[in-house]
Formats: sequence, structure tokens, C-alpha cells
Amino acid sequence: MRQELDEALCKKYPKIFKDRHGDPKQTLMCFGFECGDGWYKILDALCGNIQHYTDWNNQNHAKGYKQYKEVPQLVAVQIKEKFGGLRFYYEGGDDQIYGMVRMAESWAAVTCEECGAPGEMRSGGWIKTLCDKHEEERQERYAKRNGLEL
Repeated sequence: MRQELDEALCKKYPKIFKDRHGDPKQTLMCFGFECGDGWYKILDALCGNIQHYTDWNNQNHAKGYKQYKEVPQLVAVQIKEKFGGLRFYYEGGDDQIYGMVRMAESWAAVTCEECGAPGEMRSGGWIKTLCDKHEEERQERYAKRNGLEL
């Protein structure tokens, strides 16, 4: 992911990305967001929902409302692409947040990692989730690199 998008997420969600530049012995977030720009909106929506849910529940729990339980702050440990899908590893949270993360990972599985357009998982070397345009570009690069004609 481009540096400016990385910085935007970290600035917008400092509690979630508090370890962004942490010790590699403690967190893999020190390597940044290991995915394409096309998943930025998914990550932004996910983090916004997680932080709102956490803050809302914790504020209401602190006020003494018994229906709200304290939610441990989610802290991202690693965010990457693997086998064409989004992987969002974290500590903290609860079952509701677990569901939010699974939903975002499902959303990414049908979203081009490069541009955010509708996409599908494509094989041929690395498995990537790409739209038709970016898959065609990938095929052209492969053909050129290997001296093949399309």
C-alpha cells in the first residue's frame, strides 16, 4: 500500500495501529500494510466500524449500562494479502469484531487489490484478486517477461 494511505489509516485509527512502527519481535505491523491500494476502503471501513463499536460499548459500560460489556481495544498485529485474500491479524476485540473482520476479508475476496473495482481470484503464479483490467496487465507483464505472445 502506498505510504500516504498507510499514514492516513494510522492517523485516523491510532489505537488500532499503535504498534505500526513497533519492534518486529512484538508485531509485524512494523512492515506496514502488505496489500494493494485497492483494499484501502475496505480497511478504512473495517477500522472505523471496529473503533466506533469498541468506543460505544466501553463508554456505555463505564456509565453503568449493564447491557454493554467492555470490549478490549483491538490492536492490529499484521495486515497482508495471502493466497489472493486479505488477512487481518489482531489482538483484543470480541466475537462481534471477529465477525467484522471475517466480513471485510470476504469483501476483499471480490475486490481488485490494485484499484478497488469488482474483482475475482486469479491464478497463474501468485494468486491475486484482480479486476479484468489488472489481470490483463498482469498477463501482459508475464508474457513480456517470458518472451511469449498473447
